[in-house]
Amino acid sequence: MKLKGVVFDFNGTLFWDTHLQNNSWNRFLEKYGFTLSHEEQKKYIHGINAKDTFEYLFKRKLNDAEVYRLTEEKEMIYRSMCLEHGMQLAPGAEQLISFLKESGVALAIATASAKNNVDFFIRHFPLLKYFRPGHIIYNDGTMRGKPHPDLFNKAISAIGTKAEKTLIFEDSHAGVEAAIRSGAGEVIIVNSANAGYNGYRCRQITHFNQVDKTLFV
Repeated sequence: MKLKGVVFDFNGTLFWDTHLQNNSWNRFLEKYGFTLSHEEQKKYIHGINAKDTFEYLFKRKLNDAEVYRLTEEKEMIYRSMCLEHGMQLAPGAEQLISFLKESGVALAIATASAKNNVDFFIRHFPLLKYFRPGHIIYNDGTMRGKPHPDLFNKAISAIGTKAEKTLIFEDSHAGVEAAIRSGAGEVIIVNSANAGYNGYRCRQITHFNQVDKTLFV
């Protein structure tokens, strides 16, 4: 069965920014006096939507204004680091995306990033060359975050493919869980941070040129 659609996570998948995410989170956590273990960061920060993360940190329910303020505070640190260190898509990503687009494969992005970050990425990467604006799905606060499959479900619906004929690329544990729960026909783990993924029966890649193109044509 040939796959008809592809959904990419963004942070850590199309844009290998894990070190920048970690550094910006560490600076934010230090300001507020929080100390998290590696396991806590993996479970409550990476790939998780902002509301869930901040409510875990502050141990209380937060209103939308509080979540927005805290998100922007942290993401301003992150965006500044991105500009300082330079920005480029993951190795082989643009070549693969070009191949998929030319082959008629439907494409989407599903990211836990907030809109301000999505707008930032659109300004600094050629995303609109490959992805329709309506196919760049972000968490607008109305969906459950990963590991729930809501973002991926919305992306699959947007491109009009069946889940079982869609491939999802992910890098975070929460994201991989969400991708599996979406019923995607194929999930490929992008091991951009040399992390451990024991227990998942998914292909792993460290470069997008390792993707088997016969999955699509």
